[in-house]
Amino acid sequence: MIEHRVYTLAPGTEASFWDAQHERGEHGLRPILDRLIGAYAARSGTNDQIVSLYRYDSFEDWQTRLFGLYRHAQLQPYFRAVRPLIRCQESRFLAPAPLPELTPLWGNGGRDWLPAHGPAFTSSRATSVMEELTLTFAAGGVPTCWEAMARHGLTEDAVVMTGLCAGFSTIAGKLNQVLLYWQHSGLDACLLQRQHLRESARWNDFLRELAPVDVHAEGRLLVPSTVADMSPLYPQD
Repeated sequence: MIEHRVYTLAPGTEASFWDAQHERGEHGLRPILDRLIGAYAARSGTNDQIVSLYRYDSFEDWQTRLFGLYRHAQLQPYFRAVRPLIRCQESRFLAPAPLPELTPLWGNGGRDWLPAHGPAFTSSRATSVMEELTLTFAAGGVPTCWEAMARHGLTEDAVVMTGLCAGFSTIAGKLNQVLLYWQHSGLDACLLQRQHLRESARWNDFLRELAPVDVHAEGRLLVPSTVADMSPLYPQD
């Protein structure tokens, strides 16, 4: 089970949010950091947002690890530092795509990356950009999306698959959504990939087929956290 968590911060407080991580100590958030895929700062769309992804064994695992933190006295200084910065908290639960090629790190064929396995990417977190694309559908649109992807052979299209590292659909929170993630070595590589995707015949045919189920596409550019243990997918520079 994947958790997609978004914090919208008070304007201008992103740096303060990262600085506040020093208050938790090296092991203070270990129960959830052991399940962290990554924490990112938004660089497009809403300002001062932190987007985090976690991989939990189950709902009970999520509940135990997260709620168990609130009882620890040593974490109270951290909570006092970080909570005033947060204006809105949102959480969704996601399931990996049924197409194995879209989930190379999680969910299919025994794939189950965790921070303990070490970095999965080779590019520096200082320059990397994660692109998040959210497709929103009318009811029933998610199965149609996966079927259309298979029918148009998107997993065989080098343009679509370059950098694609995850595909999920929502199972709690805002439903009828598909989220796709591309990892890029830098902003230039990201913009070039976007241009190639706009020119891809397979991709455009796929989007046109989905039009009857009310597809709405929303992209967001994310950069990895400046805090080392909150960017476990990347080498620790």
